[in-house]
Amino acid sequence: MENTPETRYTLIDRLGDPKNRVAWSEFANIYQPLIFRICQKKGLQYADAVDATQEVLSRVSRAIERFKPQANRASFRPWLYQIARNVVTDYFRRRGKFGNDLEAQDLLELVEATPGNDETAEFRIEYQKQIFLVIAREVSKQVKPQNWKAFWKTEVERRPIPEVADELGLNAGAVYVARSRVLARLRKAAQERLNDSSEANQ
Repeated sequence: MENTPETRYTLIDRLGDPKNRVAWSEFANIYQPLIFRICQKKGLQYADAVDATQEVLSRVSRAIERFKPQANRASFRPWLYQIARNVVTDYFRRRGKFGNDLEAQDLLELVEATPGNDETAEFRIEYQKQIFLVIAREVSKQVKPQNWKAFWKTEVERRPIPEVADELGLNAGAVYVARSRVLARLRKAAQERLNDSSEANQ
């Protein structure tokens, strides 16, 4: 999805209330899997990545009140990404300190390196993937199962329409219409997220 939005400012504002479970649940639904994947890509094993992800979320909860996107027009994702980098850096630093592990020191130097365009672009791509998954789950509950299958098999799995039509017991025209309707809902859901933010994808 090329026009995925920056995290919605309304959601960020609601995160300022630690008792707002709906907002924090929505935030975790989008970002917890994303943070976990980033931690693993930085070199953490599964269990360590799980712990690091929880630490990132904890640090965000303690610092979110100081993030004022509408005041300084800062982007939320780079801010979150830096928190994740700091958590992973702290992990390897502790590991090197107590274990005298040369491999840990090598990894620490890589993690501490200044992020380049490729690295920040990777984070943005992971975010786009996660946003698609979230929106897809929402839309899949709003349409007929057969329509969703028609969309998924032709658009995501890239299978030929005649083949999918035969499998679903439909004619090719019905598959095309079903796919178009689901795509329209996905675009609408994405646009609603975009309209709820004052800045586009960076």
